[in-house]
Amino acid sequence: MQRRPKQRYVILAIVLTAGLSLLVLQGLILQQLNAAKADDGRPVEFLIEPDESVGSIANRLNAAGLIRSATYFRFRAQFTGQDNEIVAGVHQLDTGMTTSQILDVITSEDRVAAQEITVQFIEGWRTEQFAEALVAAGLPFTTEEFMTETSQLRWSDTFPFLRARPSGVGLEGYLFPNTYNFEEDATPDEVILILLQTFAEQVTPAIRDQARQLGLTFHQAITLASIIERESALPEERPLVASVYYNRFLTGMPLQADPTVQYELGTPEAWWPVLTADDTQETGRYNTYRNPGLPPGPICNPSLDAIEAALNPAQTDYLFFVATGDGSHAFATTFEEHQQNILRYQTTPTP
Repeated sequence: MQRRPKQRYVILAIVLTAGLSLLVLQGLILQQLNAAKADDGRPVEFLIEPDESVGSIANRLNAAGLIRSATYFRFRAQFTGQDNEIVAGVHQLDTGMTTSQILDVITSEDRVAAQEITVQFIEGWRTEQFAEALVAAGLPFTTEEFMTETSQLRWSDTFPFLRARPSGVGLEGYLFPNTYNFEEDATPDEVILILLQTFAEQVTPAIRDQARQLGLTFHQAITLASIIERESALPEERPLVASVYYNRFLTGMPLQADPTVQYELGTPEAWWPVLTADDTQETGRYNTYRNPGLPPGPICNPSLDAIEAALNPAQTDYLFFVATGDGSHAFATTFEEHQQNILRYQTTPTP
C-alpha cells in the first residue's frame, strides 16, 4: 500500500513529460509553418481585393510562394484576431518574410502601397485636355481644381524657366506630354510637379539657351513650338513650318496661324473647332490674323520635337504653306505660288 504514491508520481512524471514533449513538438511544427518560404527574399507585389476572404488570401499567398501553409495562415489570422484587420490594396511583400510578418504587413494601413493610375497625355493637347484625361482616369479632383492649380504664380519659384511668362498666362506649353503613372490619390499640385519636372529634364538648359541665340525669350520659343505642334504632325516638316514663321517675323507679316484662333474659340465640346473665314476676324489676344507677332503664350503643350524645330528652323525663303490633304503641306515663297497650291490641293474638282 505504501508504493502507490510512488507509482502515481511516476505516472504523473510520464504524463508531464509526454505533455511537454507534445508542446515542444507542437511549437517546432508551428515554428516551421510560420517560417519564411525562402531563405533569399524576393520582393512580391500582392493585391488584396476589397472584402476578399481570409481563405482566398491564404490560398493565393500559398500559390505565390509566400507562405508554407494556407491552413496555418488561416489559423494564425483567426487566433490573433487579424482576420478582421486585413487592409485591401497593394502590399509589398517578400518571400523572406514569415507568416506572422506577412500578417503584420497586410493588416497595417501605413504599409499598403498606393495604387497607380496610368495617364497618357498626347502631344499638342491643351491644358484643359490634360485635366479631362486625369479626371477620366479616376484621379480624385475636378478639371476646375486642376486648372486653378496651373494658374498659381508659385510655380515660377521652383522652375525659373517659367519666369519669362507674361501675367495672366498659366502653364500651357510647359506640361510635358508623355505617359505617366500617378498614385491614385495624387493631388493637382503633385501631378503638375511631375509634369514640370519632366519638362525640365527633357528640355535641358542647353536647349533653353538656344532661344537667346535666335533673339527670342524662352517663353516665345515655347509659344512658337506650340503653334508648330498644331500645324504639322510630320517631324521632317516642322523645321520648314518654323522657317515660315521666322520669315514672317522678319518681313513684318502677321503669322495667320489657324491653331491660334482655334485656341481662342475652343470649348469643352470642341477644343479645336473647324474654322470659318469669319472666325479669323474675331477679336482676341491669341488671334494671329488680327494681332501682329506671337500670341501671349503657348496654345498647347508641344513635343520635344516641335520645341527643337522652333529652335532650329530650316533656312528657306518660304512665307506660306497649305495642307495637301495627306498630312503634309505645300510650301511657297510668293503669294502667287501659294494661290496655285491652294487651287491644286484645296479646291474641290467639278464632277
